[in-house]
Amino acid sequence: MFWTLHWALGLGIALTTQAGATPQDSIKQAIQAGQLEQALKMVQQERQNTPKDAQMRFLEGVIQAQQGQTDKAIDTFKKLTESNPDLSEAYNNLGVLYAAKGKLEESRANLEKALQTHPSYAAAHRNLADVQSQLAKQTYAKALQVDSKVKNSTPQLTLLGSIDAPKRPPAATVVAAAPAPATAPVAAEAETPKTAAAAITAPKPTTVAPQVTAVPTPAAAAKPVSSGAASSVTAAAKPVPPPPAAPVVAVPKPEPTTPKDDTSAKQAKADAADIRSAVAAWAKAWSQKDMNRYLAAYGSSFTPPEKMTRAKWESDRRLRILSKKTISVDIKNLKIEVSGSKATAQFQQVYESDNFKGNSHKTLELLKQGDRWLITRETVN
Repeated sequence: MFWTLHWALGLGIALTTQAGATPQDSIKQAIQAGQLEQALKMVQQERQNTPKDAQMRFLEGVIQAQQGQTDKAIDTFKKLTESNPDLSEAYNNLGVLYAAKGKLEESRANLEKALQTHPSYAAAHRNLADVQSQLAKQTYAKALQVDSKVKNSTPQLTLLGSIDAPKRPPAATVVAAAPAPATAPVAAEAETPKTAAAAITAPKPTTVAPQVTAVPTPAAAAKPVSSGAASSVTAAAKPVPPPPAAPVVAVPKPEPTTPKDDTSAKQAKADAADIRSAVAAWAKAWSQKDMNRYLAAYGSSFTPPEKMTRAKWESDRRLRILSKKTISVDIKNLKIEVSGSKATAQFQQVYESDNFKGNSHKTLELLKQGDRWLITRETVN
């Protein structure tokens, strides 16, 4: 695990020495310019005059941390917290240095102390969030004992470069935020006046009656008509026979055709079903703590995490699984991709035991050996 450490000096520090600069300012300038040996000599000289000066002892720890003397810096900050138990900056730097050594529990404990002495310290909040996130990922990966991508993460923690107590309120002080002034309504959001709304009237729909042409019945044709209109009336009264009905032709249904790649499609479908069954059987064996069936789900070419041997991995899995009173492994949103004799299964794994609960996205790489699909690699994304 690699941790990137940032450090921050107080505001308003120039790189060049100014007239009337205090020894503390000169030391900070030397640190910021990378002149650590010179800065350390200046600190040691000042400590001869004022050996209990907290700021000088703090700067000594900062210089030691910058020089890579992590253990010495930890010892300096620990002694500083013993004599100044309310110094949140020293606790913060202890948390950063312990994290650099991979001691995350000690790091978390000191960062929590930093926030107890100064609850609103932003740098300590950020550092603690990064450490807690890393601890949670490691705990989950350790519980499942799989190849995790947690080790690639590189959190960035802030190492404070000075004590800025005068620039921050005491820990017990809570400053209430002033209420924001009411803002005038925006003109664009003003409602439309009712008079304007009333002036807009939706047009009424116009109903158009269908035109109906009356066809006279044969009885109407028998009535006498005037001589001038006899021929026209007779023509209009003559009944028109309905058109003949169109003949009904039965169209035969086309015969189903078999695609050329029907065999490969069937095989892919069968493989996906077999993989789904294999994953379900693996999860069930894990839930039932059936170690024979669980370990049999892994192929001979399986790659254990953390460069373990297969024998060591199996021994650890037996100890970890059988030590639990109850285990439940639920598979959700399973997605399968098949490529010949290889396949990947991606899913959401909901794991629960008597002392742990976890929810993660997992990927299983599988290889078909004979008529079985066996796991060759297992990773948590």
